[in-house]
Amino acid sequence: MAGKPQNRRELRKQYDAAEPVDPMEEDAVEVVDADDEEERKPKKRKAAAKPKVKAVKAVKPSARMRIVWTVMNDAFKAVGTFDFNQKEAAEARAAELTAKGKGNHFVQKTKEPMPDNAPGLGASIPRPIAIAEPVAAKLADAAIEDEEEIEDEDEDEVEEEDDDD
Repeated sequence: MAGKPQNRRELRKQYDAAEPVDPMEEDAVEVVDADDEEERKPKKRKAAAKPKVKAVKAVKPSARMRIVWTVMNDAFKAVGTFDFNQKEAAEARAAELTAKGKGNHFVQKTKEPMPDNAPGLGASIPRPIAIAEPVAAKLADAAIEDEEEIEDEDEDEVEEEDDDD
């Protein structure tokens, strides 16, 4: 541990009181002998420490979120959740609970993680294919003809069975 910090004013007084060093004095100039040089060993420098490289972790993508309507009570506890396109149903539920006298309820937008089975980014959402009316009429006629052929085949089989008897 470090000692008690010294007062800067006292340090200043000591510095001012000290005699200035005269560079012309012989004592100040140090004479180097050849023997002294042999005794002195050159300082060994340590090899520069290599900077430690920390392994960079792959950045985890943030979870995909979706917005839902949440019916909340006075204590900000969620009473029910509705998909974003069902705002009217959420407001109706909040009004119903408020009317029952169970405190005030309100609707609030909240974010929640997407379910695991949700389609990925850029995935097409499956939609029913709208078939043009003339094509739909042809398909319906073809289905009726197929049914008539099946009925004709059934009648033929029944007649063959009667002939065999």
